[in-house]
Amino acid sequence: MCDPYVPVSCALHSALELAALQHKTVVMQMRDGSQLTGQILDVWTADGREWLKLRRTHQERVIDLTLIDHLQESSLHEH
Repeated sequence: MCDPYVPVSCALHSALELAALQHKTVVMQMRDGSQLTGQILDVWTADGREWLKLRRTHQERVIDLTLIDHLQESSLHEH
C-alpha cells in the first residue's frame, strides 16, 4: 500500500517554478539528507503527483517533489 500523497508547500512549488523560468542552478536538500545540484528544466503535475526535470551535467533526471525538503539557490548560474 502506498503512503497517501501530501502536496508540497506552495512556497517550495513557487520557488521551483521560478528557478525553472530563470534557468538558475539550484541546490536541493533532499529528505534523505542528500543534495542534488542542477538546473530545473520543468515542473508539472501528472498522475496525481508533482514532478520536476533536473539537468545535471549533461544528464536529465525526473524527481518527485515530495522527496525535496528545501531549495537553495546555488552561487553557480547556467545561461
